[in-house]
Amino acid sequence: MATKKKVKIKPLGNRVLVQEVKEEEEGGGIVLPEDVEVDRDFVQAEVVAVGTDEEKIKVKKGDRVLLDGFSGKKIELDGEEYLIVKSSDILAIVE
Repeated sequence: MATKKKVKIKPLGNRVLVQEVKEEEEGGGIVLPEDVEVDRDFVQAEVVAVGTDEEKIKVKKGDRVLLDGFSGKKIELDGEEYLIVKSSDILAIVE
């Protein structure tokens, strides 16, 4: 589950800082087969911070989003892994 602590990174431009969410099996909803996660076709993540072009970015902090599995750059901060992705790499908002 994504951590709720204060992050010290503010993405620039149309970039978004996200943290991958490890989905736990719940009743209902879409369950992706295990091989999808291994191939990393898609990644579900929580938006931690949005870039300086906030008016052009269609997501906000706290949104759960679906990303292409190969998008973004991985970074590590305070022992936590994050991804910086372009807002155009966000495929959908998970409701």
